[in-house]
Amino acid sequence: MSPPRLIVDFDGVVCDALVECALVTWLGAHPPAPDVPVSSYAIAMPDGFVRRFAKVRDYARTLHHFLVAHRAAADRLTTQAQFDALYGVIPAATVRSFVAAATAARQRCRVEETAYWLDLHALYPGVEDLLLRHAGAVAVITAKDADSVWTILRRRGLDHTVGEVIGECSRKDEAVAELCARTGTTPQQTVFIDDNLTNVRRVARTGARTYWATWGYHTPEDVAAAAGARVRPLTLAGLPTLNV
Repeated sequence: MSPPRLIVDFDGVVCDALVECALVTWLGAHPPAPDVPVSSYAIAMPDGFVRRFAKVRDYARTLHHFLVAHRAAADRLTTQAQFDALYGVIPAATVRSFVAAATAARQRCRVEETAYWLDLHALYPGVEDLLLRHAGAVAVITAKDADSVWTILRRRGLDHTVGEVIGECSRKDEAVAELCARTGTTPQQTVFIDDNLTNVRRVARTGARTYWATWGYHTPEDVAAAAGARVRPLTLAGLPTLNV
């Protein structure tokens, strides 16, 4: 691939997939029956669980973290420290089992009910133009699996804009550094966009020019922390004039 000039997160930056993520999170603990369409479970999810997941999504960085939505204590979350503590006491074996089941449910829905699954991913306004404007010099680094990302990009006719997708990534700063080294560029020559404040602050330390996507998933705590840390906020209205 050509050296990337623009590196973006996917869920929360390129597309809104809140309902899809809630569904696979539910099925990570309640695996679907083999003879029942995965889509039918979307209707069966309790409203309380969906509301709790929406809160958890603002704190989570990876699929592993979504497991917290199955803990009733998540309803009382108000800080990232509380979230981290709640996740930290979950046994590693439980996390692995959950991730495997949620990933299997996502793959099954993507393969068996492709149109339904794709419709659960809505592009944010202005993002398509951003990708087209920098076609061939875009990389995606995301916690979502790469196959899902490529499927969504192809559906939107945007797969040609992206040179590489690094999926299931938990340390984006390390991924940015490795990607740049492999493609013969430096982080200083790239722009990185993510809606997760922790990712933005970590990647900033690589030297990349970073932006916090304020249209994605975040908490009031993030807003205050971003102001104090002098993080560059980016709005959807600012995408047309973003200089990469």
